[in-house]
Amino acid sequence: MSSSRHVRFAENVAYTATPSPSYSVSSLPSSYGPWTPPNAFNGNMPLSASAPMLHPMLGFAGPEPNVVFDVTLPTINIRPMKNIPHSVLMEEATFPRVPSLVLTHPRLFWTITVEPSDGGNWVLVRDVFNAIYASLRQQASAGEYDRLGSDVQRQVTKAFSKRYARMPNAQSQTLEKSKGLKRVDFLGSMVTFMGLTPSQIGPNYWELVLA
Repeated sequence: MSSSRHVRFAENVAYTATPSPSYSVSSLPSSYGPWTPPNAFNGNMPLSASAPMLHPMLGFAGPEPNVVFDVTLPTINIRPMKNIPHSVLMEEATFPRVPSLVLTHPRLFWTITVEPSDGGNWVLVRDVFNAIYASLRQQASAGEYDRLGSDVQRQVTKAFSKRYARMPNAQSQTLEKSKGLKRVDFLGSMVTFMGLTPSQIGPNYWELVLA
């Protein structure tokens, strides 16, 4: 019998992108200087001359990312690992700047398209974080779940149960459970943002690295 009986799928729910709460970092020193693209590139070498360079805030930097970001939680919960001020979120995500980015992950059937918010022309650092969270909050279907192998289904089911169990009380847990399986559950236990790395797909595609 399919293990999908252990998870719930929202029926006839149309996803509407709801803006995430604003990222907030308070009382940070201003010693972190503005990004100087030619010097701030931390080894995230593009695959070709046409590929942009990522802002250091976003690039994969090994076992210690520049931010603490659990992708199951709203971006207001992001916290910096270093003395990075709030203003860094308004800096361009790449050099040269781009009007969109596409993110992929091997555990996801979907890509995450990052576009400027608030009528802007270029993708900012905050747009990347907000797009990750908003995309992963979308509902997943029973058909998509059934495409997974049995081992992965068990991981997804466990992630789903863990996610709604984290809600602060029984009422909110029941409500979250009723909303059904979400894309973020397909990541299993890999929900910590580690950064982005260049993708083989093309110069404007980046792979989401999670731990």
